[in-house]
Amino acid sequence: MDESGQTLVLGAMFLAVLMGFLALAVDVSWLYRNRDRMQIAADSAAAAAALDYKYGESNNVQSDATLAAQADGLTGTISVTINNPPTSGSHQTAGYTEAIVSQSVPTFFMRVFKFNAVTVSARSVVGSSVNGGCVWTLARSGTDVSLSGNGGLTASNCDIYDDSSASNAMSVSGNGSISAKAIGIVGGYSESGNGKIHPSPPTTGISPAADPINISVPSTTGDTCTGSNCNPNNSGNNNMTLQPGTYTSITNSGNGSLTLAAGNYIITGSFNTSGNGAVTLGAGEYSVGGNLSLQGNGGLTGSGVTFFTNGSTTIAGNGNMNLSAPTSGTYSGVLIAQSPTDSNALSITGNGSALIKGIVYAPDAAVTLTGNGNLNVSLDLISDSLVIAGNGSITLTNYAAVDNTSSVLGKLSMVE
Repeated sequence: MDESGQTLVLGAMFLAVLMGFLALAVDVSWLYRNRDRMQIAADSAAAAAALDYKYGESNNVQSDATLAAQADGLTGTISVTINNPPTSGSHQTAGYTEAIVSQSVPTFFMRVFKFNAVTVSARSVVGSSVNGGCVWTLARSGTDVSLSGNGGLTASNCDIYDDSSASNAMSVSGNGSISAKAIGIVGGYSESGNGKIHPSPPTTGISPAADPINISVPSTTGDTCTGSNCNPNNSGNNNMTLQPGTYTSITNSGNGSLTLAAGNYIITGSFNTSGNGAVTLGAGEYSVGGNLSLQGNGGLTGSGVTFFTNGSTTIAGNGNMNLSAPTSGTYSGVLIAQSPTDSNALSITGNGSALIKGIVYAPDAAVTLTGNGNLNVSLDLISDSLVIAGNGSITLTNYAAVDNTSSVLGKLSMVE
């Protein structure tokens, strides 16, 4: 029997299937190409909208976002949706803007299967957290924010975000209170005694807030002091001045003053001050591999300073305290920063005369903020958890919105 005809039929069928797959590949490639163009348009639209929101041009958001999307080469009818804050993703909080751009894209060969067009869309999120938050506690369980005693925290111009899903994610007891412009909690809250939370009630059931800056922190690993003055210890009555460089440890425990000239310092061990002499820190970066303990009865002054810490951090004292972060550079606004995986505790204690300005970044650490008397600070706090202690009243203003809009918190960036 001659079967050559069957071979011809099978070959034709195979060729038809092959051509079908080839046609499908052409259409899919075309759709992916348009998806890439749509993503560029969504990125542009989100950036344009975020800039409008940042500079108070909210009436122009939709038109500017649409123009930005069209400027990237999209033709025909496109849909541009702007959400502030985003309605999906990991940044559903104030300060972030979401753009969704979509368009019906005609097909070529898929029309055979009645697919004349396919809707292609892309999404982008741009923003910063300068518009809303000043306290972020990122632990997903347990009590994230707690206050007991007679003290209080007031953040009237900014928001507090509590990521814990626990029923007592925020806890206030005693006679104290926590008050903010807005308070968002993933889980619940508890009030006992005369303790109060304002607004009352706070907003519960929110989506967890993301780390608003997620910065990297320099490490001291591999650095070694090779000079003759690796462990300066000012324990007497004389004054001491140090120059920038690498040290094993620095200690000031006497009655004399300690001055660190402006520049960058690497201290592979600990940096401790506990004496009666004044401590003056020149502008620069201070990378501390061990514990940082700035205490004592003398004054503590540092303008334009950033501390990168790898051990525990304690900043306190009975003298005048004046610490402020730099207002320019890579770490603009950062006063204290720990690695996102560093759980060493951080504690700041101030009295009524203390002046503290900057961002405290310790996303995996417990932070304790203690006020003695009426303490006014300009801070943004990013921590694993926050304990508010002392009998004084702590007033916190949003540093990135009030004192330094060019800080790392204020910079617009594409996050999704």
